[in-house]
Amino acid sequence: MKKLQALLLSCVLLSGLMPLFGQSVGTATNHSEDIESRVNSILSQLTLEEKVDLLAGVDGFFIRDVPRLKLPRFKMADGPIGVRNFGPATAMAGGIGLTATWNPSLAERVGTEIGRDARAKGVHFMLGPGVNINRAPMNGRNFEYFGEDPFLASRIAVGYVKGIQSQGVSATIKHYLGNNSEF
Repeated sequence: MKKLQALLLSCVLLSGLMPLFGQSVGTATNHSEDIESRVNSILSQLTLEEKVDLLAGVDGFFIRDVPRLKLPRFKMADGPIGVRNFGPATAMAGGIGLTATWNPSLAERVGTEIGRDARAKGVHFMLGPGVNINRAPMNGRNFEYFGEDPFLASRIAVGYVKGIQSQGVSATIKHYLGNNSEF
């Protein structure tokens, strides 16, 4: 009986390591080929319908797979201040709070932690950060942007993106301009 309990306990403890292996390595094998030429090659092979499907996504926060080209299904998550979808997440400081530190290295560390959280959840693309400049004080999204100073905001955004992408997760900047009116 004790051996069975020890075996079950070992299985439970080892299952806690599963998130470390949550993402598979991509199917691309020729890493020396220029990225632009690989992208152009794939785009030229996609049908119009497949291209439209990639724009729309599927099942919530997923990008549809294209089996005939061995393109896998990709998982996205929203949240410039954490990995919003797919269960509980660590909420980080909003962009304006992060910018108030004047510390691009800290922004990179925050991005790294968000990237780790995303990888643990099998997320390939983070829909963030939001990079609109705070121009309208009544904008309901000002908390997630990196402030009103374009230079400082750019330095913080660069650190944040580097951090996320250091974990093998793609950061997708959003809300460039004009997303500051709550009509």
